[in-house]
Amino acid sequence: MAIRPPQPLRFSVQATAAGLALSAVIAAAQPASALTEYLGGGSLVVSDSCAEYGWTGTHQTLIRIQPQGENGNPEDDTQIALMMNTGTMALRVNLDHGIRHEYSLTQAVYIWNGPYSPDEPSMTVAFHLNADWPLRAGAEIERFNMILFDFNEHEGCVARLRGSLARN
Repeated sequence: MAIRPPQPLRFSVQATAAGLALSAVIAAAQPASALTEYLGGGSLVVSDSCAEYGWTGTHQTLIRIQPQGENGNPEDDTQIALMMNTGTMALRVNLDHGIRHEYSLTQAVYIWNGPYSPDEPSMTVAFHLNADWPLRAGAEIERFNMILFDFNEHEGCVARLRGSLARN
């Protein structure tokens, strides 16, 4: 049996054209000024008050935050995404840059078995001012702590999120 030498990769004209077209679409979809975002992970620990809703224990969480007012981000809208093995929370909140320490959500989308977006979210978030918010926009790792009251729209359910973030 003869062994065939490796063959060079061959690309068709159609595949090359499709790749170039896809690259052009992706490039056109990029915003003019880059967003400022922080990426990282941590743990979400739910209190005993959440057990009646089926939430117990600790949940590994991927975290993505686009702080308001930073380069390329809206002035009045911080976006927070929490991705867990059970689903995702996409939250929008106006943090007023340290005027208060507890904030009501302006919008929330919860994706568990399907998307759910309450008209008036009851969940609120809190930070330890000057320690956890605002993020310092440095290249080093940020420590991040947030408390979520009425977690997942469950009255009285409290969760604590602790994580580490780096500016992307």
